[in-house]
Amino acid sequence: MKRYRINSKLRFSIFLAFIVILILSTYMVFVGLTDAQGDTVERYEIVSVNYGDSLWTLAKNHVPKDMDIREYVYRVAKYNDVDPGDLNPGDKIKLPIY
Repeated sequence: MKRYRINSKLRFSIFLAFIVILILSTYMVFVGLTDAQGDTVERYEIVSVNYGDSLWTLAKNHVPKDMDIREYVYRVAKYNDVDPGDLNPGDKIKLPIY
């Protein structure tokens, strides 16, 4: 049986890192960990902001029963690209329907 000897530790380390990356990326492709599923919403309701409204007051009437209102407010803010405290009367907010 032939025995192999490591001549360059740097080259061997690079080779091992390459093999590990190759194995992990192949695993992720087959398992589906790289499947990009964002918060794409197909249905939403457009609501006009009135004086004194906040994302919380708008969201409490539209939050799904199985979702925490904090998560829904976070998603609404992210979906509309707004800061929850920066709503002005007359703004249009899209409230996703899940």
